[in-house]
Amino acid sequence: MIHELYKNQHLDRYASEFDFIPNVLTSLWKNGDIDNYIMTHPIEWKKILKKRNINSDFGIEKISVVEEEINDDKIKFIFTFPEPKISPECYYAILFIDNEGNSKYFTLELDMMSILQNVGGGMICGENGDKHINYGRRCRNNLKDFEKKVQDILDGKNEQIEMDIDNLHKIILNNKNGINKEDCNIF
Repeated sequence: MIHELYKNQHLDRYASEFDFIPNVLTSLWKNGDIDNYIMTHPIEWKKILKKRNINSDFGIEKISVVEEEINDDKIKFIFTFPEPKISPECYYAILFIDNEGNSKYFTLELDMMSILQNVGGGMICGENGDKHINYGRRCRNNLKDFEKKVQDILDGKNEQIEMDIDNLHKIILNNKNGINKEDCNIF
């Protein structure tokens, strides 16, 4: 199973974050073809790619993966990627897999709004097969914030709009005519 994104025999960053991890690696893990050690040691992924005559040209060795057991029938893998340079590269991804073979994959991707407004962070997205999901929630580039917002999505909670209080205070002090919507960064 090799996706069109890397039919040219190279696995780039986009294909790795949005197809290889949530589809290929996850399928291999579910089928018992790889174990948790391989999932958490990206350098081992090169062996999988080599068997399929695919080269990695973005630096798999710079990805770190942590495994967390949630309970007896659910596991979570947290992926930390190198700092994204262009949209839609990711800061982080979280993969949940249960014993029945169900999986959910979430990413925090650098988006154009974050770049244009220089606000940091990005958009929470995900993959389900070849379908890209945009959850419409912004998040700072902070793993704990990302984990909390992903858990809120899983729990079906509506997003609470948060505002940087220090930033709001500065805006109020510097703008006696009121707050301009454009001056506020909302995550």
